[in-house]
Amino acid sequence: MSDTKILLSFAMPNHGSTFAHWLRDRLMKHYDLYHHKAVYLDSVVARAGATDHAVDFGEREQKGETAHVSPDKRPHMRSPTGAVPIGARIEAWESLYATAMSEASAMVFVYTSEFPESLNCIKEWNNYIKETKSRTPDRPLRGIILELADAAALEAQGAPNVKRIRAAKTPGGQKGLTWDKGDFVITESAFSELTRAIGKV
Repeated sequence: MSDTKILLSFAMPNHGSTFAHWLRDRLMKHYDLYHHKAVYLDSVVARAGATDHAVDFGEREQKGETAHVSPDKRPHMRSPTGAVPIGARIEAWESLYATAMSEASAMVFVYTSEFPESLNCIKEWNNYIKETKSRTPDRPLRGIILELADAAALEAQGAPNVKRIRAAKTPGGQKGLTWDKGDFVITESAFSELTRAIGKV
């Protein structure tokens, strides 16, 4: 039985990371999935194993499958309230992500205006295309673009088995996982449309 059911791809800047945590929480509760890899978010998975700690993000070299955990003070993670999120770096993140993709039933691309500027996001998109083409018909990988910005250019690249779900950023109201000013969510109707597209996992 595979650990990962749904894989998330997102750009971290401009509250993208916080939204991904919010979305992961909602999907876990909706599908009753509580393994830490079930709705795969790499920064969460990195912290689930061995860790070392430092004062600043990047202060210490991460080694193998030991995650380097520290306050993430990089400019694109800066909070309007001055809060500093916890970051996790792990040398093995690409291989762990590749394994998660090989196991997943669905992959959700949170497409914000920052997505096409992220080299990692584009790499994840290209790897999704390769993965879908390598799968047998009885075990497809469904791709869903959660479109918070116009994703026509991404879809035009001809990825198989992909669906676009249009949604708008809605203020999170600084409740729960949307605790910071500027954090956003999607509406219940958009979330329902997303889960219908994800289907059975």
